[in-house]
This record gives sequence, structure tokens and C-alpha cells, in this order.
Amino acid sequence: MTPLLTTLRDEWDGLMPASADPKLSSAVFAELTAAYTSPDRHYHNLGHIQALLDWLNVDGDLVSDRSIVALAILFHDAVYDARNPKGNEQASADLARVRLQDLGFARETVDTVARYVEATVHDGRVAHDSEPDLSWLLDADLSILAAHPADYDTYAAAIRREYAHVPDDLYRAGRTRVLTSFLGRPRIYLRSDTRDAWEALARANLGREIACLAGN
Repeated sequence: MTPLLTTLRDEWDGLMPASADPKLSSAVFAELTAAYTSPDRHYHNLGHIQALLDWLNVDGDLVSDRSIVALAILFHDAVYDARNPKGNEQASADLARVRLQDLGFARETVDTVARYVEATVHDGRVAHDSEPDLSWLLDADLSILAAHPADYDTYAAAIRREYAHVPDDLYRAGRTRVLTSFLGRPRIYLRSDTRDAWEALARANLGREIACLAGN
């Protein structure tokens, strides 16, 4: 097992309820890691999951229920089909609901994790930080938008590889629509401290990618 998988397995085992069947827990972990290590995953992979867990370890004092947020991180991109992207978040939430129920998690935990996973569609419906833990998760999931320009470019290139089946002209048009929709929002990040630190950087990166897609 690689160091990354060992770290993730330790995280996973620490989240399991005492009543969880060890064999089932191992099987679900294997299912998740197989999904995230699929050869068509260039950004939505184990590196992305570990990056979010690293953020959680740094910002843990800002989250009231770390276990729920960590479970949402582990499941939020479990299903990722670039050929049918509109259904990914719901399918990931459905998977989380079934697997967590089977593992013996409390119904309230299962429902909350599934709802958090659904929200990672980032459709703007969560308009403010009325739920601090969910706001933290959604902001962290978009932290790459505010990365150093070189890191952002690596991310953008990885997304393009995930959509390698899409012709260039259609990709440029679709990707531009997505990026423009984020720029059109009053705010990309929900938490005030995140906005202060990341908003301007994210908007600069998004604008720069849009210009590149337009050939400017």
C-alpha cells in the first residue's frame, strides 16, 4: 500500500463506527480507492481527496463535526463520469447513503453526509454560510480556483484531460460557460475569511483561463 493509501486508510478506519463490519469497511474503502484511481481521473482523484483532508487538518478548529465533513470529502467525487457530469454529485450522494447505512452510521449522519455531497454540484443554491461546516466544505472544494497561477494551470490541464473525448471547440465553449457562471456570482466563496483570502485570486485565474480559451 502506498503512503497516500495508508494515510487515507487510517483516516477511513478512524471514521468507522464501532459496530461496522471490518470486512465491509475494507470493501467500501477498496471501492472508493478504485474509483479515485481510475485511469480517466486526472484531477478528481486521490490527490484531490487528500488535499481536502489536508485542508481539514489545518482548519479543523473551524469545523464543528469533523467526521461528517471528512466522510463527505471521501465520497463527494466517488462517481465521476465526464461523459455525464450532471449526474455525478447525485450519484455520489446516493452511493454514500447506501454504503454508510450498510456500515451502521446513524441516520442523521448518513442524511447530512449525502446532503453535503449533493451540494458539491456548486450550483449557487447555498448562498451564504448559514451552515458553517457545509460552507467550509464547498469553499475548500473550490480552493484550487485560487491557487498559484502555475498550479491553477496544472489543474485546468488535468480537467481538459478528463474531457479528452470532447472536441476542442465544444470544450472551449462548455468550459467558458462554466467559468463565466462562477465569475457572474456575487461571490465565489461563502465564508468571509475565505473570500478575503481567495476571491480575488480565483477571479483572476478564471478570467485568465477564459482568455486562454478564447485564444487571447
